[in-house]
Amino acid sequence: MTDGKILVTHISESDADEAIRKIKKVNEKSGPFDLIIVYSVSCDEIAKINTDGLPQLLIITSHENDNISESKKISETVTVLYNFGTYRLANGITISYLTYSSEILQEQKDTILDNFDKIDSQVDILVTKEWGIPISDRFGRLSGNDMIDELAKKLQARYHFAFSDEENFFELEPFKLNNDRLSRFLNIPKYGSGKKWAYAFKMSVGDNDDEEEPEPTNLIANPYTNITKRSNKRSLDTETEGLVEQSHNPPSNGKKSETKKIRTILPTNCHFCFSNPNLEDHMIISIGKLVYLTTAKGPLSVPKGDMDMSGHCLIIPIEHIPKLDPIKNAELSQSILAYESSLVKMNYIKFDMCTIVFEIQSERSIHFHKQVVPIPKYLVLKFNAALDRQVHFNNEKFTRNAKLDFQCYDSYSSKEYSDVINNQSNNYLQFTIYETPQSNPKIYLATFNASETIDLQFGRRVLAFLLNLPRRVKWNSPTCLQTKQQESAETEKFQKAYKDYDISLVES
Repeated sequence: MTDGKILVTHISESDADEAIRKIKKVNEKSGPFDLIIVYSVSCDEIAKINTDGLPQLLIITSHENDNISESKKISETVTVLYNFGTYRLANGITISYLTYSSEILQEQKDTILDNFDKIDSQVDILVTKEWGIPISDRFGRLSGNDMIDELAKKLQARYHFAFSDEENFFELEPFKLNNDRLSRFLNIPKYGSGKKWAYAFKMSVGDNDDEEEPEPTNLIANPYTNITKRSNKRSLDTETEGLVEQSHNPPSNGKKSETKKIRTILPTNCHFCFSNPNLEDHMIISIGKLVYLTTAKGPLSVPKGDMDMSGHCLIIPIEHIPKLDPIKNAELSQSILAYESSLVKMNYIKFDMCTIVFEIQSERSIHFHKQVVPIPKYLVLKFNAALDRQVHFNNEKFTRNAKLDFQCYDSYSSKEYSDVINNQSNNYLQFTIYETPQSNPKIYLATFNASETIDLQFGRRVLAFLLNLPRRVKWNSPTCLQTKQQESAETEKFQKAYKDYDISLVES
């Protein structure tokens, strides 16, 4: 049995050159390391950088073809691992990895779990983007995902590294797994966060890899021991831009579906609440009395014509409201519509664009919001075809999703429409199409049951097809993600364009 010296790092593509130089210095000073693991959202630039003088380098990243699991050898010492899978090194160390965020875990869950079900032995290192539920609850800042819990319990890794909190280093006290194997969990923040972005450790390599490790004095109970047993359909928490849907897949054998308890997310942990210390306030465009406006994380649309920004933004209630009641929350509803109207005017008058708004109203949401996207005039007439196409895929290809049937309404004041939205037992997906600021919008609405699984990316899928931007369906794809500097620049451009239409200036 021998010891392997390993360094785990978290690097963004924009900082790759500088970070690799730092890694070389760390390797000279504290190494040499036997293996360096680099977690990155995108690896294109990292793979091109000169890594001479470094030992074996594993880059773990996502690929735009999100249903693949593969490795790619870039050079003699550099290998890229995409999306999810298990990789065994020549020295015997085994690494399982899963780079997806929660909403993609929901979409690809069967493929992913089938892949890991084939593993019949425990692994040494588990690398995931997301955290599991019990550890995220203990930390009190992230929502967690129960697929990660399933993997952690199955794979029994000695080290589990997560990366979804890009600003904070976190190390849980060591604990013993069910087989008495010692395990550790760490979150590694991104290079440039000002926190510890590289973690070095030694790992024994051999058949009896745990025998000689002394029991730590700060040992805690296994955090996975008391997890509530999940349905055999593997229901998941899925998160997208602050919205979380928790849904149960109804059994196909005709038995009554079980009721799933909604896990409460406090405002201090909500991505959209001002009380959350991790709120990305550099993206805020305008703050009104009851509502604020922010640019979108990983925007769908792109600059076009005179519009030098994406124009994709979110209207968000300041109050922590999961689902909007238009009667009980009448003042808030009017404030949201006022912001919506102001954006429609800006897009049409200033940029000669139409506007589409989409939203999800669900009792299992965390914080209600609307997404607003500018659309070229000539594409609005093609919306029906784009919607019908995605409905077909949703209903025919993705058979576990709720079957969607969109009804069209001519205005917000339509009695038939009011009857649907005023009934708080209804959950629904909605698109609102504004051709001009003066004309009544067309509203497309599809209801679903809270117990059904819905595609949280449905709105983006429809508009990505309409805009012919297939690579921008997922907000966290390498195509969409922006650096903090790019996000700040986007916000400044939006504020400048929106100045003459800003509702907060009228409210004040």
